[in-house]
Amino acid sequence: KFVVAGITALLMLVSFWGVTSINSNPKLPINALRTAVVKQGDFNVKVDGYGRLRAKHQRLLTSQSQAIVESIQLYPGAIVTKESIILILSDPRLEQEVVNARLELARQHAQFKEQIISHKSQLLERDAQIALLKSDLENAQLRVEAEQKLIDKGIVSALDFKRTQLNVRQLTQRLDIEYLRQAQLKEMQQERLKISKDLITQFELNFDTINNRFNRLSVRAGLDGVLQTLPIEIGQSVVPGTLLATVGSIKQLVAELRVQQNQADQIGIGMPATISTFGAKIMAKVLRIDPVVTDGRVIIELDLLGELPTNARPDLTVEGQIQVKQITNALYVEQPQDAYSFKSKDIFKLSLDEKTALLTAIEFGTLSGNTIEIINGAQVGEKIIISDMTQWHSAKQVLITK
Repeated sequence: KFVVAGITALLMLVSFWGVTSINSNPKLPINALRTAVVKQGDFNVKVDGYGRLRAKHQRLLTSQSQAIVESIQLYPGAIVTKESIILILSDPRLEQEVVNARLELARQHAQFKEQIISHKSQLLERDAQIALLKSDLENAQLRVEAEQKLIDKGIVSALDFKRTQLNVRQLTQRLDIEYLRQAQLKEMQQERLKISKDLITQFELNFDTINNRFNRLSVRAGLDGVLQTLPIEIGQSVVPGTLLATVGSIKQLVAELRVQQNQADQIGIGMPATISTFGAKIMAKVLRIDPVVTDGRVIIELDLLGELPTNARPDLTVEGQIQVKQITNALYVEQPQDAYSFKSKDIFKLSLDEKTALLTAIEFGTLSGNTIEIINGAQVGEKIIISDMTQWHSAKQVLITK
């Protein structure tokens, strides 16, 4: 009986102690808590993000023919100019095609020159024929004039005189026909020369195309910048369209920031921003907003303004802030643990003497970096506890010890 009575009394004592401890206010040392003061003023809304720098201008170098990598002149990281040769390819069939195209073009030029000489010869023949007819016509006209004076004296018969006049008319017609044939010959020659020139132009284009493909066996950068990638090796066989190298600009860069999707909705084209390269800050502005959401984040492309720092280069990791808007005369505070934009949360707010903290529902607004706007539930100058207080949310009030 004494043992049972003792156990019962002990259980009652433990239960009473537990109830009183639950209902009592916990005591927390002030130095173990993080507090923040509610401030009022112009609240700059900024969206933070992280990402990398990227070349604003890039050039992909691809193979134009089936070839073999003969030699590699430069490797990734090398500074290049437009004329820098990165690698050399070899294609014996293409070399033979260049020779054949050059010979065919030379043959066409030779035929064209031969055609011009032939045309000149034909025109000379026509000129000679016209000159001969003109001479005969002049002789016939002189004969008509002479017989005209002699016919009245009976020296020349009327029949002979008419024959002479007929000869003049016939020579005149033949001369007109020769002039017409000469004009038509010139027109035909011009058309033939035009066709020959068009044919030569086609062979020139064909030669230029093949020759350009041959020249591209010496792969040049084509852009002032840096060689970024070179995914091939010496001796490798490549087909048309194979990626040989990537060249990017180093003086003209853009920044790609990854920001949270719920914050990206506030961002617009042209908004100002700043980029930190871990040593320098660069002014920028929003250039493009990627419509695709990846892992809850959106890529924002920023155009860098002004002179770039010396450490700026493609693929450099950076952080950035985008200036979205400014809220005038707003209440704001350092972001408490697990407090989110446009949501309410129970937060412990310190009393004026800072000896107690009362659990208070606070409505939050826009989040900017590690600072958040207060819409309702706190006043300027008040202090709130921003530490993680999840384990004390069963208590409505806590005591603060110095």
